[in-house]
Amino acid sequence: MRQEEECCLACFVKIDKVYQKLCSRSVSEYGFTPNEIVVMMFLANSEGLKSASEIAQYRNISKGLIARSVDSLSEKGYLTADRDKNDRRLVRLQLTKKSEEIVERIRRCRKEFVEELHRGIPEEDLEILHRTASIMNQNVELFLNKSTVKTDDLTS
Repeated sequence: MRQEEECCLACFVKIDKVYQKLCSRSVSEYGFTPNEIVVMMFLANSEGLKSASEIAQYRNISKGLIARSVDSLSEKGYLTADRDKNDRRLVRLQLTKKSEEIVERIRRCRKEFVEELHRGIPEEDLEILHRTASIMNQNVELFLNKSTVKTDDLTS
């Protein structure tokens, strides 16, 4: 692997770790796990996608970890889990009013982090980055679909 490729992969990992740490700190007094934050933010930011299995697939987190997070958040009153009327196998998740302040705090944190991340990068370079990241994400999904590696294998 070329040094530039290794540097790029390391950068992606570092960005994700710093982002997760900042999100956790922004709501530290609540004692949420990183996966509970992922679940809440996924539900807050995703139109239409509202099931635990969709979160697991989209974020490459095991269904078991997502299920534990959903159960915990439900018990704490931050989300509701209801059976889909058309497909009883599906459980639709929805954030409650109690989660609104937490979601807003994490959104502010994310906004500040992204602003710092983008500082000094020309807008046209950011547009290229976003297009490239989207293509790379599609390539990863295609790879996972044809590979023996499954989403649950990616969590440690």
